[in-house]
Amino acid sequence: MNTLPKIYNRWLAGKYLIVLLLLNLTSFAQQKSLKLYQVDPLEKVLKERSYFLDQPDTMLAAAGETILIQIVVKANKEVHQLDASLGKISNGTELLTGNTGWLGYVKVGRRYNEPSKDLLHSVSNYFPDPILTDTTMQLEAGEVQPLWITVPVPVETKHGIYKGSVKISGRFNKKKESFLKDFVIQIYPVKVPKTSLLVSNWSSHESPMSLGHLNKGIRVEYYTPLYWELIKIQAEIMASHGQNVFYTFPVWRTHYTLRDGKYTFDFSNYDKEVKIFERTGALERIEGAYLAIRAGAWEGPFYVTIPVEASEENVVNANALSLDGINKELRMVNLPLTDSRAKNFLSQFLPAFKKHMEDKGWLNKYMQHIGDEPLTSNADSYLEISDYVRKYLPGVKIMDAVLTSKELRDDGIDTWIPVLDVLHTDYKFYQDLQKKGKEIWFYTCLRPRGNYANRFIELPLLQTRYLHWINFKYNISGYLHWGLNFWGATDPLTEELSRDNSNLPAGDNNIIYPGYHKVYSSIRFEAMRDGIYDNELLRILDKKNKAKAWEFVNTIIHDFDKYDGSISYFRKIREKLLEELSK
Repeated sequence: MNTLPKIYNRWLAGKYLIVLLLLNLTSFAQQKSLKLYQVDPLEKVLKERSYFLDQPDTMLAAAGETILIQIVVKANKEVHQLDASLGKISNGTELLTGNTGWLGYVKVGRRYNEPSKDLLHSVSNYFPDPILTDTTMQLEAGEVQPLWITVPVPVETKHGIYKGSVKISGRFNKKKESFLKDFVIQIYPVKVPKTSLLVSNWSSHESPMSLGHLNKGIRVEYYTPLYWELIKIQAEIMASHGQNVFYTFPVWRTHYTLRDGKYTFDFSNYDKEVKIFERTGALERIEGAYLAIRAGAWEGPFYVTIPVEASEENVVNANALSLDGINKELRMVNLPLTDSRAKNFLSQFLPAFKKHMEDKGWLNKYMQHIGDEPLTSNADSYLEISDYVRKYLPGVKIMDAVLTSKELRDDGIDTWIPVLDVLHTDYKFYQDLQKKGKEIWFYTCLRPRGNYANRFIELPLLQTRYLHWINFKYNISGYLHWGLNFWGATDPLTEELSRDNSNLPAGDNNIIYPGYHKVYSSIRFEAMRDGIYDNELLRILDKKNKAKAWEFVNTIIHDFDKYDGSISYFRKIREKLLEELSK
């Protein structure tokens, strides 16, 4: 009576063994050339790393977010022309599209002082950062190379499970071989059509020399079609990564005439600049660049930057800057507000600019910088200029990054932007300002260091992402960073990034990289964008279930400079966040 079941079980076991043998043979074939591992995209994969576990994991997102997948390729043979292409990403009826890029490695020179306890260490001093979307790779036997997969999820995407694959191909001894790696995505029934955290990364797009990095080192002249196209390319990557505040140059973009102390103003080029940002669909605020700059040392007083006739006897050529090649008869100089020429310019320019912004419908979005990071030593000159500007720009918010707090009057600034450690030290002061109706952001730059979150290349990606969990926890409505693309004179893809002569930690001055008529994102920029979306999800949950939102954020952010450093734990908390929002 038991013969047939036994025969069937043996046949089934034999069939299973055959399938297992075929799988092993396939695995062995792969082992001969390449091994593929799925590794969490929050892990920075150093070139000297040799041990990996393949950890296939379903990547989770709300509709409107971007899915990131990291596949590490380990070469068991020398391989040339290593390339990757995405197959279908589908839930059975609907498709998602994405793109791939190989991670580039950049060299860090001198490490910065006061390092974080979580600082990453590379024996080679090379760290992954740029995402190179237009190249193939060549690997030696034993070498590893991360592949970055980016899948934007449109806000109208239906929730559910989506399955996809990537094909990785290369030439081994002139023979082409291909390998497939599957991945799974889960989209939750949660939608994020836009983000509300105010975010600004300053771009050096005003500089023809900087734009030359996008043009094979050839200077890009002001206001040419290529000039505007390269600004558009940068605006689009900023908007796609959660930026909604854009830094503009009203004084420097305006074309002037000056006759007998009377100015005329042509704002055409400034309008083109703003419209480029406006067309991204992300423009929430317009930042007006500084009206004043320090005279001499960092502790020195603030002087107003104004256009004057180049023929004036007291315009010293060494200190006078040409406006743009169109305003050839004028030069920009820095003068104290007590100089009648400074007041003469501001009293004409500011009212004309205000009326123009009203006519364009932009004034309600406009904010004005006075001078960067005022100190106790120059607070008086800063406040003097701020008071003068307010007379001509009533209702326009004055915003500035600050390195000091109590030395500046409450009414001197409307949007206070302390560096993160100053916000920490003087948090009560800033809470009191919020109660008075002031807007508070924070910024990071070459500081803070130590255990504070930042965007330095040597820090874990979690810390870059946590910047915007900090925004949520401490009720800070905006974030600013000075260094989107201040590449300097050297190529950041090939030169050391520590900028020793100015003591900048690696990565502080840029978070994107130049290509020919294009820019490359970085894994830090991706982590920053994802943190901006985390912030929005926390805001949504805060309205729906405040207790849960604060439970999640408090288990991740313990203090201004204390955070949970486990990637796997972060993923668990974020999954719970999406599940709560799905209820």
